[in-house]
Amino acid sequence: MSNIELPPEKLTRQMILKGFEVPVVFKGFINDWELLSWDLDNWAQKLGDAVLPFRSGCRKFTKEPQWEGSCQKINLTMKEFVEWVHMRENAASDESDRWMYFDYKYMNEWFAQQPSILNAVTWKNFGFPERGGADSTIWIGSDGAHTPCHMDVYGCNLVAQLYGRKQWILFPPDKITNLLPTRIPYEESSIYSNLNFYSPDPDLANDLQEAYVVTLNPGEVLFVPHHWWHFVQNLGTAVSINSWIPLPSDDESRLEEALVRFFVSQVCKGLSEQELCVLLNPNEENLVEDPVSKLVQQIEVCREICQQKSASIGDFMLDATSSKKPKLVKDSETQFYGETSEEDFLSKFKNFISIVPKYSAAHCRSLLHEKWKQFTLQKKETALAADDNKLLDVVNAFCHPDVIAKVKDRILSKK
Repeated sequence: MSNIELPPEKLTRQMILKGFEVPVVFKGFINDWELLSWDLDNWAQKLGDAVLPFRSGCRKFTKEPQWEGSCQKINLTMKEFVEWVHMRENAASDESDRWMYFDYKYMNEWFAQQPSILNAVTWKNFGFPERGGADSTIWIGSDGAHTPCHMDVYGCNLVAQLYGRKQWILFPPDKITNLLPTRIPYEESSIYSNLNFYSPDPDLANDLQEAYVVTLNPGEVLFVPHHWWHFVQNLGTAVSINSWIPLPSDDESRLEEALVRFFVSQVCKGLSEQELCVLLNPNEENLVEDPVSKLVQQIEVCREICQQKSASIGDFMLDATSSKKPKLVKDSETQFYGETSEEDFLSKFKNFISIVPKYSAAHCRSLLHEKWKQFTLQKKETALAADDNKLLDVVNAFCHPDVIAKVKDRILSKK
């Protein structure tokens, strides 16, 4: 690592846990990661004969977001994936109309036999020395690989870009109504948007008004604050690793998710396989088998945790005096550093940390128009859609975040 003096680790941790008001980008924090020097051939060599499940979508206009359930599943070694990337880049074939994504994979599950890879990941410079590869997920994909716009229910997020570039379009939590939240397809901890930002209608910018947009380059790390919405797309083949940092507010979020899970599981009873493929994300296909007693017990456990939690959470204290969202203040760090403001922190360490730029409505429209122009409408291909399915309307109404929050409050008020 070059001889640069990063911000103190404890101070950086304090700022992350307090919650930046907007997304920020860290530079120079992972210069000591060996993985940062790896190219695709290095990854292919390290992963060897391991067969990886890639999600494959189409590089065409679709009316609906390309949900995971509508994508093909293709098993490849990393070497085969790299060969596919080169073939796609150098030949005009049907393969040029597709993208591949080995996404959202927990590293401790896929690299359990390769501790050197797990040990090469550390979030120490951010103030979290206890978190490493075993607490992280990996994302490897080709140009055009993306995740539909969504909001993560739990924690905040640190995303390290290792290879290639990745574009992030982010929206604050107060844009939830404009983003048309949906729990279909259902996946625990993910609230999706029904808006398609991969092949978007430029008029979306009229309702959204503004967005925060950044393209991450190798060596940069993005901080995504709690409950911020984001659409993420690879600009070329890219590799990134992230870690979700737990927050005390996750306790109530788990209760809300347990309530959603209970409702969705009951709706699933008696549905056809085709209907279940629309309703559930592939990784939730076993939900229909969960007994009611198990789901009710999950709700009760989460309720008890929330009710027993006092104002003191470990060595953290909730700052209830703020009119904004509750902030976390670690006593020992507060005594040492004082109440460092976000503005002061960013000003003092501007060479290492910067705020993600905010795009105006006009700038958003231009960005979305450029995305829209990439697709030929004559080749229009609509992904699996369910616009006329009234069941989905009912599920989304009952599971809307505002509704679930009221149900949670009602359950917590029970003595």
